[in-house]
Amino acid sequence: MKFDRFGKLAFALVVTAVQGLAQAGTISFNQNTCQSAAGLNCSVNVSGVNYSAALSGWSAQPASKFGGASVVYYQGSGLGISSPGESTVSPDHAVDNNGATEAFLINFNSPNFALNQLSIGWMYGDADVSILRYTGTAAPVLGDRTVADLAGSAGWDWVGDYSTLSTSAPLSFNDSGTVKTASWWLVSAYDSAYSGKPATAALTNDNDYFKLSGFGGSIVTPPPPPTTSVPEPSTLALSALALVGFAAARRKSKAK
Repeated sequence: MKFDRFGKLAFALVVTAVQGLAQAGTISFNQNTCQSAAGLNCSVNVSGVNYSAALSGWSAQPASKFGGASVVYYQGSGLGISSPGESTVSPDHAVDNNGATEAFLINFNSPNFALNQLSIGWMYGDADVSILRYTGTAAPVLGDRTVADLAGSAGWDWVGDYSTLSTSAPLSFNDSGTVKTASWWLVSAYDSAYSGKPATAALTNDNDYFKLSGFGGSIVTPPPPPTTSVPEPSTLALSALALVGFAAARRKSKAK
């Protein structure tokens, strides 16, 4: 079914042009472009080009493998995740790391998509997030992995942990230096096991709750490899003869 009055949410991704990162247009996901099924499927056409994003929900208890979870839309707040058997009473219906670590798996259908912005419409207590990307050639299979071994699995790359998301401003990341791209991205409630780095005062386990209200990124095509001009063999030979002739002319000039 389609969401009612979904258009006010800030679900949008910015598509940028090749290399120059000049803005090419904004894609807005709303009640006309997003449908709820097992997850959330969005598609839109901008300037004759179709773009899509498909979200599914997942959760994993400590030392257990990921399993499917329900993506739930809450009007005015955003998307939450309900793990199997989890209470739907607030705040447990949000994306959280209390009891189980919950995450969105998002497929943008482009290996050149650089996720670089997240917005939340609701939070409780704290809102820290872990972000990973998957660069394998086949679709990822989360059900074979735990949180602790995901980043070390083939194709998976830990992008970063980010603390204290706010409902008043989007989180910006992966937008400077070496920008990472992938078709598949994992947006999870924070869990120190992804990176193997210990929790800190700013990044804490077990107390993060948020609802996702938006996400954004850019299409970044790698620049072509530099071309190196190699002289033709005949050119090299002519250059050598020219040097020999120049040296001989100098010797004759000195002999006079």
